[in-house]
Amino acid sequence: MATKKNVVAIKQDIPEQIETLRADIKLLADTVKKQAKTTASAKVATAKDAAVERVDATKAKYDELTSSAESRIKDNPLTAVAIAVGAGLLLGAVTRR
Repeated sequence: MATKKNVVAIKQDIPEQIETLRADIKLLADTVKKQAKTTASAKVATAKDAAVERVDATKAKYDELTSSAESRIKDNPLTAVAIAVGAGLLLGAVTRR
């Protein structure tokens, strides 16, 4: 059975325990926040690296296609002009209507 002394001691101890609990919760929240930032930063870095790789691959493919088109135009200039004229006529006919 709790005595009057024990009840008084428990009542005095409660604010201390609440303060300790608050400090522990704050520490836990800070730890979770830091972990979330670390995880998010890692995911952002991974996504950025993947995007840079795709951009580089796309630029390389574009350069390759441009070089190929230039080579074909130099090798067959009359064919290139005929294709350009045909495309222009077709585009003109489509937009006229």
